[in-house]
Amino acid sequence: MLSKFAKFSLVATSLAPILLTVWFIKFCKNWILTEGWLYGATAIVLTFICWALLSLSKTQLEKVPVEITSVKTADSEIIGFILVYLLPLINESTLQVNSAVLAFVTGLFFIAVLTSHSYHFNPLIGFLGYHFYEVTIKDGIAFILISRKSIRNCKNIKVVVHVSEYMIMEA
Repeated sequence: MLSKFAKFSLVATSLAPILLTVWFIKFCKNWILTEGWLYGATAIVLTFICWALLSLSKTQLEKVPVEITSVKTADSEIIGFILVYLLPLINESTLQVNSAVLAFVTGLFFIAVLTSHSYHFNPLIGFLGYHFYEVTIKDGIAFILISRKSIRNCKNIKVVVHVSEYMIMEA
């Protein structure tokens, strides 16, 4: 499993779309690409960190054989999270970002995601080509599986890595 720092980093990367939205608002204000550049640059760095964490997880974590008995897509859960990422656009008519409100909402969102084991619904993971599935293994335990494949037959998944207590990734 990932270390606590790596899990924290994976949650932090889910904030990249918020930063990208803030950069876009600042860009639209003056149509200057460098306006709010720090937000955009941070979003790019967080995207790279997400990609690196997923790549390292696949190669560095212990591979475990698994027998999956049921599978159900869970990609639709991302929609709720996307709505949170659009919050900075609420004041879009004036093209200003209320930093205090943004910091509060971001902090609240970050804590909720970190403490609810929901960080696997990170839109960046989807952007990087992964899909989310709710799976049940032979022992009746449910996990979220992330895979680059479109899974139609649960018997095709034979080996996974445990990313966290409730998230596995096809190895």
